Amino acid sequence: MTVGEFCDSASLLGKCLVVIHGGTEQGNYIRELERAVLIKHLEHGGSIMTIASGSTFCGCNKGCLSLLPIFAHDRRHWSRGTGDIQMALSACGAMCLPRLPDLQGEEAFQSKYFNGPAIVPMSAEEYRDMGGAFDLECGMGVTFLTYQTEMNECEAETPLLGMPSVIVGQMKPSRARFVAISPNVEVSTSPPTRALIQELVSWASMGSRHMQEASIFFQEMELPNFDDHSVTGTLGDGGLLVQLFKEAGRDLEPLCLPRSLRGDGFALPEGRRLVILDLGKGREQLEDIFQPLVPDPEQRPIIEPQALQDCLRREDVVLLHGGMANEHAERLGVGGRAALRQHLQNGGSLLGICAGAHWLSCRDLPLWGHILPAVPHDNANWRRGVGDVTVRLTSEGQRILDLPDLPTLGLRYANGPLLVALLPEVYVNYQPGRVPEAMEGHEDVVLHSDSLPTPLAVFSDCCDQRVEGWQAMKGHAAAWAWQASSGGRVVSVSPHPEYAQSEESRLLFRRFLLWCLST
Repeated sequence: MTVGEFCDSASLLGKCLVVIHGGTEQGNYIRELERAVLIKHLEHGGSIMTIASGSTFCGCNKGCLSLLPIFAHDRRHWSRGTGDIQMALSACGAMCLPRLPDLQGEEAFQSKYFNGPAIVPMSAEEYRDMGGAFDLECGMGVTFLTYQTEMNECEAETPLLGMPSVIVGQMKPSRARFVAISPNVEVSTSPPTRALIQELVSWASMGSRHMQEASIFFQEMELPNFDDHSVTGTLGDGGLLVQLFKEAGRDLEPLCLPRSLRGDGFALPEGRRLVILDLGKGREQLEDIFQPLVPDPEQRPIIEPQALQDCLRREDVVLLHGGMANEHAERLGVGGRAALRQHLQNGGSLLGICAGAHWLSCRDLPLWGHILPAVPHDNANWRRGVGDVTVRLTSEGQRILDLPDLPTLGLRYANGPLLVALLPEVYVNYQPGRVPEAMEGHEDVVLHSDSLPTPLAVFSDCCDQRVEGWQAMKGHAAAWAWQASSGGRVVSVSPHPEYAQSEESRLLFRRFLLWCLST
């Protein structure tokens, strides 16, 4: 059926799945009038599936329809090549398409690839800003499958490996669904891939029943919640809060304290260092802050960002102190960012406090770290105050840090971020796929995540009237821990255990540090 025939057939509006295939001449057939009919189709609960360049054309790139909340990254390097590629289900895809994991077996789903776009999901806010017509369930499109094969003959900075190959979503309030596919799955497909297409068609067409299955994996929520089985997260920078359920058997290893550290004195294990990165405070102030925490100056060198590439050892923990995260990004630059990402890839560890924690996150801004699979929630209202707050260690925090007798403690807070977890399959889209063109140089390190970060502590109480934004903070995570696939570790802390030091805050800081070193 042609586009014109569909537009003239009122009986099909909102009652079928429209497939827009690849090609180079979609603009000759789908203009403003046809776009308006497709929007009406979605408003009435119909569904749309796009394939290859059809996905680009229906997305939000310049000159495209802005029909679906996706965009094709780095279109200048569109000539990636042709051939056979493999795809694998994300955790969310496996949950929403429950019959497919058994078909996938040990082999990934195969497809033909003809210069398909590197598609990336957009948040609802981004989509609306680009002319999108709908609100989105969970605030963002969701990755169902990712590329397991590299295809990069044009030597684009962003690799295809790990990027989304299939993105899906549901519009509000009509519950209309879309499936955007990057490769040419319709050409010479294998039996498992044909089954994949049938399941995607079924998912797009049958709406509510499958969304109930999807809700097993994530559920929208109004307030943060952390328990032994789930964490508060999101599907992207600016996305709504969702409840993400943890995979069993993926707990972090607890801290095992050496006998030498169980006495009154404190020193790091032999050969280990806390490398303090001076991002604007100055050596004298950093010495005053951290000397009481790590007394031996040989174990806490202070360095400038320019020295990162030459100074770091695998055994080091690099500390990023507080301040302003955008200024951290400017001081680190391309070289500093690359050095810290390489350090984690080599098995080293990172400890970020306040602005340092913010920079480590996957904030969708140029030269941000894109290291920890987490993003700040409600960052537009970041000025929440400076004062004293109470944090409560989670059960996992007490176990991991070996602090069973320290349920709560007071810490200084100074406008630190409210970080929420990012789905592992979304994480790769932020590095470097979500980094704007301001990112210079070649991105050699792509970090991988197969697990959610773990909340160590949550904001539990506050009687300090200087913290004006307390009501929005209560219940959010105050500290996160995460271990990369490389073995490197990250601890991200929103308040300041290094300021207004008490015996308890010093203990907590040292346990954060020692857990990072226990690799």
